[in-house]
Order: sequence, then structure tokens, then C-alpha cells
Amino acid sequence: MCSRTLVLTFSTVALTAVSLVTAPVATTVEAQVSRMRFQGMDRNNDGVVTREEWNGSARSFEVHDWNGDGRLSGEEVRPGGQRAAALEPADHNPSRYERNLTWTRNAFTNLDHNRDNRITSNEWHFDLETFRRVDLNRDNALNLSEFMGEGLDDDRTDSFDDLDFNNNGRVERSEWHGGANEFRALDRNNDNVLSRFEVVGNNASFDTYDQFNSLDFDRNGNIARAEWHWSNQSFTQRDTNRDGMISRREFEVSGGTPGTASASAAGSQTVRINAQQRWTDSGLNVRAGDVVTFNASGEIRMSDNTADTATPAGSRTGRTAPDAPILNQLAGGLIAKIGDYPAMFVGGRNSITVPVSGRLYLGVNDDHLPDNAGTFTVIVGVQGRTLR
Repeated sequence: MCSRTLVLTFSTVALTAVSLVTAPVATTVEAQVSRMRFQGMDRNNDGVVTREEWNGSARSFEVHDWNGDGRLSGEEVRPGGQRAAALEPADHNPSRYERNLTWTRNAFTNLDHNRDNRITSNEWHFDLETFRRVDLNRDNALNLSEFMGEGLDDDRTDSFDDLDFNNNGRVERSEWHGGANEFRALDRNNDNVLSRFEVVGNNASFDTYDQFNSLDFDRNGNIARAEWHWSNQSFTQRDTNRDGMISRREFEVSGGTPGTASASAAGSQTVRINAQQRWTDSGLNVRAGDVVTFNASGEIRMSDNTADTATPAGSRTGRTAPDAPILNQLAGGLIAKIGDYPAMFVGGRNSITVPVSGRLYLGVNDDHLPDNAGTFTVIVGVQGRTLR
């Protein structure tokens, strides 16, 4: 009886060993490909997405290419991968790359000023589109689970304009880089496309945005060290009177948040805005408090209808565009944005005072761009700052 048991046991072990040897073993590349992001773009199945394979804009590719090596690999394509960054000492420009902040417990705690385990909109100092993307239950607050995004592929680093590759004012399923469930969660009307309103919401325009106030959590007119999200050195550089607070004047004189303090925008540029292009780089960096002047001319057509025209002030017929970057403003009018902060309607205005530092981009306030024609010519100037 004992011998028979030993024979059966040996036979079982032998069969198990044979099955382990003969079972197909996935190669390292195969295993990586089976669990990578953007897998559909990896046409040669090597676990790497090159710029040539990328189905999207160059700007969108750069957002995901964290190490700037011209290819997406490793952590960049791993589901749940994290951009390597140290939040506290990182004096980078929050208008773009801070959208790619480390989605960790430490980062959550850093933003949760009142320690109530939720981040409300007045504790969030970056673009509101990302806030909306992460706020899955739409309660205007981020809990730790939403912030960490574990198990989610909501492509929170890509803005609506990054994703809208064909500039038609909406994001089709083929343009979406995230997961199917996350797409369906955003697609509130279930029409299998994402409108600007579904992704971005009815955000306040750049006209009402105030970067200083976004950091001044307790609204006492000063930014304390606990309200500052960058290094001690950058805080001390701005606190010129050494009172342990950054006043609005100190903030604006220094150029706002880190990453843009060295930007200089003296002089002017002539910018030609193609009505079929979402954003045109002005070539100018501006700083918080700068006065930017506009001398705009030209006419564009916004559809195949020859009477559907606009000047920089907006549509000659007074119409709006339902999914334009700025809702409830005239279609076709001149618009501006700085970094990834909300756009603002310039229209026929001659000047604006900018509340945030960064790169200045110009465009037209229309939702469907491929059928547009014509250009605006804008002479953009930067004057001295208005200090309070």
C-alpha cells in the first residue's frame, strides 16, 4: 500500500514537471505587450510606441514621453505607471507638466490643506480639466481613491485639445488613449463621442482665473509656506521682505509660480492664426501681471457657407459654437490661453492683464475647424506689468 502511494506520488510529480516544461512560456516582450498602454499603436509588437506609431498630435506624444527620448516604453506604457518626480523640490511649470504630478499619497497630502481627506477645487492649483477628469463621482472633490487612480486608465495627462487630433471639436473613440470604461464614464449622453463639455465642463474662462488666489487657500491675501507647493528656495526667493509670507506684489514681481519666473516677453510678435489650427504659438512667454496688447485684423470663414464669417471680434451674424473652447461667446472670435489654463476670449479687446505666467497661444473660438478658411493677423505686444 505504501509502495503504491509512492509510485502514484512520483507519477504525479513527473507529470507536473513535464507540463511545466512543455507549457508555452511568454517572452519578456510578449509579457510586456500583453499589459501595456497604447497597445493598439504598437504595430510591431515590440513593447515600445514610437512617434511614427503614435496616433495623435506631437504635443500629446510629448505629454506621455516623460523622459524625452522620443519613444514610449517602460513606465510610460505600464498601466498605472508613474512619472518619476519629487513633488516638493520640483520647481517646474505647473501650467503643463504639473498636470503630470505624481499621483501618490504624499502628493495627495501635499494638496489637502485642511487634512479632511479630500481635495476641493480651492485646494487644486492646476488646470480644472484634469480635476474634472479625476473627479469620477462629480462631487467637486477628489478622494484618495480618485486621486490615486489605481486600476484606471483615464488618460488624465492629455487635455481635450491634445486628444482632438482632427480639430473637429469632439473626441472620437479612435482618438481616445485611455480605457473603454473610462471613455464610457465621460460619455454622459452615450453617443460614442466626447464633447468638450463632457470632458472639460463649463469651466470659468481665463478672464476670471487668478493664480494667486488659487494658492491663497485661507484667502487672507498672502501665501504662507504651507500653501506653497514648491521648494523652500523658491518660496524664499519670492518672500523678499522675509516676513514668512508671499504678498500678491511679491508674487507678481517674481513672475508667479516656479518654472516661469525667468520668462521674458519684452517686445512684440506678428502672429498669423490659421483658422483650421486649434492653437498657434505666439513665440512669447508672459508673466503674471504683464499687459498684453493685441492689434488684430483679417477675416475667416467658419463653414462652407460663404456668409458664415468672423472678424477677430467674432461672428458677423452673432452666432455661437456649442462646443467651442469658450462657451457663450461669439464663434470665430480671437481667443488666447497661457499654458494649459482655461482659454479667454480676446475678441475686439486691445489689451489684457494676464494672471498667470507661461507660454501664450492664440486661436479662434470655433468647435469644428477642418471646414474653416482664412487667417487673422495679430500684432502681439507685451508692456510692463500692472503691480498692486
